[in-house]
Amino acid sequence: MMDLTLLKSLMSGDQKLVDHFISIFKSQVPAQVAALPGFCESGEWEELSTALHSLKTQFSYVGMAEFAELMREMEESVDNGETGSITSRIGGFIMKFDNFWQSEFAESE
Repeated sequence: MMDLTLLKSLMSGDQKLVDHFISIFKSQVPAQVAALPGFCESGEWEELSTALHSLKTQFSYVGMAEFAELMREMEESVDNGETGSITSRIGGFIMKFDNFWQSEFAESE
């Protein structure tokens, strides 16, 4: 599900830099995703928007367009004050993310 074409281009084809980014991605993204529901529960909408924006960027770099688009849509909703359904939307995303993570990285951890 990952397409590293953009990342390789951004890193001028330097595989060490690509590997380093992927290592950071693997170590940071699960915690960032896990934090999303807490921002909803506490009504920290600015923090939620920032987290969604960060995830959108990271998913874009690794060619995960579907997840990047979900982050963009949710970020836009939060920024527009449309937070009524955001908790359930984040819940649905987390289920998809967990499935992806288990299939992509479970054997490498």
